[in-house]
Amino acid sequence: MPAAAPRRTTPSRRRASSVAVRFGGVTLLLALAAANVSAQVSGSASLVSNYRFRGITLSENKPAAQFGVAYDDPAGWYGGVFASTAEFATPSGVELQAVPFVGYTWRDSSGVSWEAGADYSLFTGGAQDHNYPEVYVGVAGEHVSARLYYSTHYFGEHAATLYGEANATEPLVDRVRLIAHVGVLRSTNGNLYYLGPERLLDGRVGIGVDLDTFDIQLSWVGINAATAIYSITGAQSHNGPVLTLSRSF
Repeated sequence: MPAAAPRRTTPSRRRASSVAVRFGGVTLLLALAAANVSAQVSGSASLVSNYRFRGITLSENKPAAQFGVAYDDPAGWYGGVFASTAEFATPSGVELQAVPFVGYTWRDSSGVSWEAGADYSLFTGGAQDHNYPEVYVGVAGEHVSARLYYSTHYFGEHAATLYGEANATEPLVDRVRLIAHVGVLRSTNGNLYYLGPERLLDGRVGIGVDLDTFDIQLSWVGINAATAIYSITGAQSHNGPVLTLSRSF
């Protein structure tokens, strides 16, 4: 199904959204940290060879820079923001995506952790009309986790979506671990792609190596329809390797 043409964005809206992307997550974290100085703040900075989001490239199959920071409160509340460079089909070139998030996590008597939360994806430039919210629930054990997401208008489309994912890590030898992911995206009332099925499957398998200062991951990312693309991006997402270099702080 052909994607709708991007709607025009006024300069004032563009400036306002850009300010929100740059400062919204920082404001959230400062407010949370002021409420409880004993809480933990952590973050990471990364370079990826291809920004693959749920199997689809959001960087036109080019490298991207990413940054994330999170606040964890001892009472179970958490919040933070993820940001990444992105490149879309619109002629605006490289843009910025920011995803502020908040949630609450708790652990039951068996040691299993549960969570519920919400996030909001914000884009700068000509991609602002693709902003969208999600809510999610999740469960995690020692080496496995799963989440279910729901959005009312995924990437600004008039279509609700459900996305379920399962993730696993398994230590192999000292500082080396196996990484695996599988996800299913389904539109509840329409097709979200130029090409491809209404149900899109994505998977990732790879190796992670902890080098003290840096963490390196080499993964193979695949989807069940390599030609499927969101309306926001014009590049097909062929199955292939993704290299990630990150540093935590």
